[in-house]
Amino acid sequence: MGRLANGALVALGLLGLAGAAWASPVTFQFATFIPPNEPGTEVGLWIEKELNETSGGRVKAQYFHSGQMGDAIEIAKKASMGTLQAAFSPSTNTPDLDPKYGIATLAYLMNSYEKWEAFRQEDALRDELFLSPRSKGLRCLDFCYFGLYGLATTKPVNTLTDLRAMKMRTTQNRYPLAFWKAFGVNPVTMAWGDVIPALRQGVIDGTDQTRNVVRLRLADVTKNFTATDHMVGLFFFMVNERWWNGLDPEIRELIAGVVERNFAKARQQSMELTQTAVPELEKQGVTIIRLPADEMERFKATQRDVWNQFEGEIGKDFLAKVKAFSEKH
Repeated sequence: MGRLANGALVALGLLGLAGAAWASPVTFQFATFIPPNEPGTEVGLWIEKELNETSGGRVKAQYFHSGQMGDAIEIAKKASMGTLQAAFSPSTNTPDLDPKYGIATLAYLMNSYEKWEAFRQEDALRDELFLSPRSKGLRCLDFCYFGLYGLATTKPVNTLTDLRAMKMRTTQNRYPLAFWKAFGVNPVTMAWGDVIPALRQGVIDGTDQTRNVVRLRLADVTKNFTATDHMVGLFFFMVNERWWNGLDPEIRELIAGVVERNFAKARQQSMELTQTAVPELEKQGVTIIRLPADEMERFKATQRDVWNQFEGEIGKDFLAKVKAFSEKH
């Protein structure tokens, strides 16, 4: 009987090992509408590769990019519903997931890499933002950058008066619309895919965009770049909350570590691209315009009413904390 019992235990143990070996890997599908050669979103390729090569078959990662899963809004909805496990959400769209993300699109508030790097280390403030979209079934794991914003134009912008005479492109999102209207500009709403033809045809005179993207996409059609430095472009990495909480803790820790390492690498790469962007743009014949201090103050002053406009939506207390944080950094 003893030998039979021992044999049964061995058999059960072998069955358990076999079950573990045959267990289906965790599916981790995530998406962006941006091509992976753009600053920031190449991080998805790195995450996919590292997880598939180092997880021992426990995670099957799949990265959909270049609009394979739709636009930013469609991708966020799929992540919220659980059709996807995660989504890259650009900072201009993320306030629709939770109003607190408006802090990323208020001009001249969190408008430097230094501020956002420090923000990541401020645990309470970071967690308040990262966990805020749980009402939509999402949480933020991390963020990366696609650059520091300025004005890419066909005609020079040396003053606020110059800007007010121009036809500037924007998206239909509320924050960018408020940004332009505060300057006294009536913007032209337009999809990104239509921007280059519109610039060539004179339908618009320019757009606000990061110098990293201007170097890749717009330098041949916009020969002026005004360094307003009004905003940092970010991609927030949103995961489905229910899926995330349901993961085995070891798998969750594995994915979190891969995401954190690669997003840190992506942030560093974007910061380095920004440092080298000006000489690269100048090589492409782009004139870099730096506003004098008094003119920059005019630009900044227009946006304070926008902060007040969205204060109730973002939350008075949270915005006050972020203002205080921004002033220190």
